Amino acid sequence: MQSSQNLVSKFMKKFSTGSAMMMAIAITFCTPAMPVRAALFDGPVDRLPATERDSLRKGQTVVTGEKGKYVARVLVTASPDAVWRVLTDYANLYKFIPNMTSSKVLESYGNRKVIEQVDTRQVFIVSIISRTKLAIEETDRKQIDFHLIDGDLAKMEGYWKIEPVAAIPNRPTNQVLITYTVNAQPSNATPADAFYGIFKDALNDTLQAIKNEIKSRG
Repeated sequence: MQSSQNLVSKFMKKFSTGSAMMMAIAITFCTPAMPVRAALFDGPVDRLPATERDSLRKGQTVVTGEKGKYVARVLVTASPDAVWRVLTDYANLYKFIPNMTSSKVLESYGNRKVIEQVDTRQVFIVSIISRTKLAIEETDRKQIDFHLIDGDLAKMEGYWKIEPVAAIPNRPTNQVLITYTVNAQPSNATPADAFYGIFKDALNDTLQAIKNEIKSRG
């Protein structure tokens, strides 16, 4: 009798173990692969709306926002080092950014700097000159934060951000997404609507100029 009970006990134990293994295998194969797919397509560009993704991959600049609060993006084929060298070449920005006629480094303390820029543009028959003095804080090859400390605007603050991008999932990164986020507000003496329109239009030219400069430097 005791021997029969032992045989039954062993059989039930093996049966339970086998059932558990089969269930684990079934769960493994039946679990959807969604998290894996999400990880493959979760880069900085992939997270943007479809229309923005398509425009960026076609080499276009994407500018969104209104009333002085804008986000401008462009995708470049380059290394983060190459992008960083161009964005932080403050003393030479006026050589390739449209309408910037002067750019000087006034103070430099490691990753903190103070720069002064002068922008000159023709609006109808009037030449408008705008001077801004900005405090800069750099996070090496990742982000450049800035804010206005003096100048002709009421407010100007934001940041430049660079993010490595792989053109093909699971491949080494070979592109960089440059994002420029800014809040620029005119002084009381400047018509706000005219300022916003001019500033927003200039963002496309600025980012394309930066893209071209990165490319020309190789």
